[in-house]
Amino acid sequence: MNELTPFVAQLPEGLHKPRGEEFAAEFITLLAERTARYTMGDSTSVRLETAERLAGGILYCIDLAQKSRSSGAAGSLKALYETGVREAERIKRHGKLLLRQAESIRPPVENIGFRDTLNALPAFFRAYDTTFFAQEIPGDIDYPLCHPVSESLKGAEYVCEYLRRLNVETAFLRRFSAPLLTLVYERIYLGDGGILVNLYMPVAEAALGRALAGKTVRNLLTDASDRALIRLKMNNLAEHAAKRILQQAANRVGVELGMTGGLERAYLVQTAEALLPRLLALDAEPGYRGIFASV
Repeated sequence: MNELTPFVAQLPEGLHKPRGEEFAAEFITLLAERTARYTMGDSTSVRLETAERLAGGILYCIDLAQKSRSSGAAGSLKALYETGVREAERIKRHGKLLLRQAESIRPPVENIGFRDTLNALPAFFRAYDTTFFAQEIPGDIDYPLCHPVSESLKGAEYVCEYLRRLNVETAFLRRFSAPLLTLVYERIYLGDGGILVNLYMPVAEAALGRALAGKTVRNLLTDASDRALIRLKMNNLAEHAAKRILQQAANRVGVELGMTGGLERAYLVQTAEALLPRLLALDAEPGYRGIFASV
């Protein structure tokens, strides 16, 4: 039992605490079965690192089963594990659909990090092992999102959420022309955005700046008077009042750009709210010039 303590502690309390030694025995048996399967029957003993990975895969699949609507809280550990494997396969299939969408709606501008990450993701789905190591992410995902995926998500769950957010960001970028996007990147990134930078954030913030200044958001660029107006609008506001103004700006951007998807709108509101600390801390000049792309 002592050897299992680190693994048992990772599970939801409702799964293992009421079952005590029964859980430990089931887990030992299941881990031995998976080890034998992994070694194709040659042995039930492997290196500690491999045993930890196998145990992690079991725990992850059990957790997926617990979260799955198709699974009740009852059932043997093995049954929960097998349900989790099927759930991991379902998530993997959904991820492939999200990847196809990402490949079909690339941004209007070229970005090395975006391109390389998208080109590398098919290898994840080829290498992803739902049977033994469903918690792992084979391969690298280098392109940074505006709002990173929580590290609490693992395996295909993480990749699916990454692709969902990537597609939301790309859909927003596609509402603007390549020359206009390039202007924004030249002012914010002092270049064309060809390195590992997020393409969405400066464009979304530029659109929010235009909305805060009462201007059409399709232009994206602000001038000194726009930034002074924004600072005046945000000056001496309580945090909740300032956040409400930013939420209203996000809603205005959504309306003007014809954003009908709830995910895209929610992502933009999250981006607007994340602006708040910087807007309250900086002066309009030169501080806001680093947030809102300037004329």
